[in-house]
Amino acid sequence: MVWGMLLPNGLIAVKVLEGRQTAVTYVDTIKSFCVPIMKLNIPPQIWLVQDNCSIHVAQFSKDYFETENFNVLPWPAKSPDLNLMENIWKILSDIIYSNIQPRNLKELRQKLFDAVTLVNNEKRDISKNLYSSFRQRLTRVLVKNGGLYN
Repeated sequence: MVWGMLLPNGLIAVKVLEGRQTAVTYVDTIKSFCVPIMKLNIPPQIWLVQDNCSIHVAQFSKDYFETENFNVLPWPAKSPDLNLMENIWKILSDIIYSNIQPRNLKELRQKLFDAVTLVNNEKRDISKNLYSSFRQRLTRVLVKNGGLYN
């Protein structure tokens, strides 16, 4: 499994996760990977946006976010128009599978990190535009009373 985040400056960060993921392992990923990146790149008043995956909304995770004073945006169920990471996964997937298919996990992992590096270095305007369009996406969904706007 791969966990990823999109930062306000358009940078993408990903981490390959091993084994079964639980709320405990999710919070550990947040503590050990996400928080250090956020401290370097994000102003303190930023809101964390995550989907409603069970480990994201488990009481253990909620307790951690509350204890650490995270601003977590309440997230509607089944909201593909709002989930910016879905767009990022599509961009990365298109890059990874555009040429020779990875033959094993090692090659897939390398192609993933190469794709992230490519987007961060050469196509960062795409992810920056996604991030800057978030308010518009929210507004469109509100106007449609929660419906898809595409």
